[in-house]
Amino acid sequence: MPSSFRKKIELCPRLKLGVGRNRGQNQLLKIGAVICLTLALGLTLNAVRLVFGSKQVQNQALNSAVPQVLGASDVKTETTTPQAQFMEYKVSKGDTLFNVSQKFNISWTTLATLNNLQSPFTLKPGQTIKIPK
Repeated sequence: MPSSFRKKIELCPRLKLGVGRNRGQNQLLKIGAVICLTLALGLTLNAVRLVFGSKQVQNQALNSAVPQVLGASDVKTETTTPQAQFMEYKVSKGDTLFNVSQKFNISWTTLATLNNLQSPFTLKPGQTIKIPK
């Protein structure tokens, strides 16, 4: 091509300097990166503490992870009978599983499990249910 047909392309000032983003966006990205790294470091230190921490911390973590079963104990007693662990409650008109559980300060799911109740968990007047002591 002859040189007379060539056109010069001028770059905008930002491209001449090689800057792609303005300064505010770069600072925001840096702050976000610092926050992410801080969170990652904290989680890593917590994991290391749990793995290599003292036996007391490990035992506490293990004990809190074991679900507690109502009425269960590690010590066997010879005098325990099913009647000693539970009392019977006769359902009256208007009673619901939730109301009975509130009356005896027990979760309704515990009552439903102990009495083998199925959904929709309706109680009938005159029905007898077991309630843990």
